[in-house]
Amino acid sequence: MQTTRIHVQVNPASSLAEAFTEPRLRAALPAAEAALSFGTTPDALEAGLAEAEVLLLAGNAPLHDLPRRAPRLRWIGYTSAGVEWLLKAGLPPQVALTNASGTHIPKAAEYALLAVLMLNNQIPFFATAARQGRWAPKPAGTVAGKTVLILGMGALGGAAAGALARQGMRVIGNSHSGRPHPDVALMTQGDGFRAHLPETDVLVIALPLTPATEGLVGAAELDLLPRHAGVVNIGRGEILDAEALADRLDDGRLAGAVLDALPVEPLPPGHRLWTTPNLFITPHCGLYDPAEYAPRCLEAFRANLLRFRAGEPLHQLVDPGRGY
Repeated sequence: MQTTRIHVQVNPASSLAEAFTEPRLRAALPAAEAALSFGTTPDALEAGLAEAEVLLLAGNAPLHDLPRRAPRLRWIGYTSAGVEWLLKAGLPPQVALTNASGTHIPKAAEYALLAVLMLNNQIPFFATAARQGRWAPKPAGTVAGKTVLILGMGALGGAAAGALARQGMRVIGNSHSGRPHPDVALMTQGDGFRAHLPETDVLVIALPLTPATEGLVGAAELDLLPRHAGVVNIGRGEILDAEALADRLDDGRLAGAVLDALPVEPLPPGHRLWTTPNLFITPHCGLYDPAEYAPRCLEAFRANLLRFRAGEPLHQLVDPGRGY
């Protein structure tokens, strides 16, 4: 069997650039399986696309006019989970797209648990009080028996459900399909989640960004939550109306929030969210494990490469119609 021509393009500005180095990639992809080119510059991308059957991409790159620039290209492997910008690039129909769905699972479980425990134990409230120099005791019980509603039951949501159910929480799930999940007490589908917002103690957003999910959680949805409720976003910032959230944190209509996904990234200095009370921000790194992420990505890519070479269906395949 002939070797497969693969071009690896790493955007130097990407947070993944230090993890996806040329020596690591060459060690992970044996020469018998892959004729590998590697680049970090626009010129290297052009040269690589001219011959590549497969493009492995870390970070963003200009991918317009691929039929002309990459006539042999059949598969793009992306080393992140969110692919909305790639789908907007207008990929040719013959080019398969895979992502890093599932790679975040261990860290997503830990982060979701951390965020929910922070909200339950009033940590965003205490952080706000500390900034203001206030001594403000506010004791809390355990999370056992409380209700968490998880929007999105893919890899991230499923990981969150498992971690939170093990703490004794009642988990309500929501997904496009409504398929049952072993850690979910009640599964809802589509808009059905809204009926359960009034009984929710913590809302966890773990959705990909698609036309259907953009702006899904807005003022109307937040107003259905009880005043003691908290919000966690580990999906995409554009799914949650951050201004509406800030309004409700400012006036006490909601108790707190932990956001790892923001409406603008990086969140600029002076943005309202930096000073919103009872809000804890992590700069979109909560699900990233710097020691394990790249090895897991490359292991999955290598397994997919073997399927690609054998003419078998790829795993982690993105459905352009759904957007994930």
